Amino acid sequence: MSILSVKTIPKRVDWKNKNENRNYKKKVIVSKKDKQRKRSQFDFDTRIHYLWFHYLKLCLNLEQLNYYVEKKGSGGSKVISKTKIRVSKTKYKKWGLKDIPVMKFQEWYNDEGYRKLFIQGGFRHTGRPQYHSLITKYNVFINYYNGMNGDDFVDTSKGNETKEVQVCGKIFEVLQKERFEEVEKEYDGKDFSLERKYRYKSEGITLVKKNVKDCEKILLSVCKGYFPKQSV
Repeated sequence: MSILSVKTIPKRVDWKNKNENRNYKKKVIVSKKDKQRKRSQFDFDTRIHYLWFHYLKLCLNLEQLNYYVEKKGSGGSKVISKTKIRVSKTKYKKWGLKDIPVMKFQEWYNDEGYRKLFIQGGFRHTGRPQYHSLITKYNVFINYYNGMNGDDFVDTSKGNETKEVQVCGKIFEVLQKERFEEVEKEYDGKDFSLERKYRYKSEGITLVKKNVKDCEKILLSVCKGYFPKQSV
């Protein structure tokens, strides 16, 4: 099975440099505090639009790979329903969907017509999106998908050490280690007994799986034209 063509998002994005080419149509005398507030809001909105673009890009990639989000029963093993990742072509008809897979965000966003989608086109984020949390979910999902479906994985499964456990462990301990610092700090500097090592890894694997499921929920909302979740 093919791996995803989209890439994970780097830990830091220099928004100051990316937004240097802003154009303001008229000069308005405002206080320093007001300037900081408006710039702060502009930067926040741009970051969320950046993530919306990337989540949509991931949706398009998954749709191409015929990906289904599975819903499992209370036991966690039996699949009770499947929902295909399918982007609403009607909802996103003005987004240039055919070009998005090969475009970078700034290249797309700097087109005034696309930027206005978030101002006049009715595309507004819901709730209070947490930028770093959304990046973590996005990156973990990509690492998980590629790990589970890539051809270069060496499966050494035995007992409870299944392929999924190995993939999740690598994400938690290597690929996205810096994004799970809260768990590492809890155990940092402490003498690891075998039991504590097991608990540490088990907690990390549980977090990875939760991020994957959370990302899938966001992806389903994005397909319908909402970010990060469908408004009630």
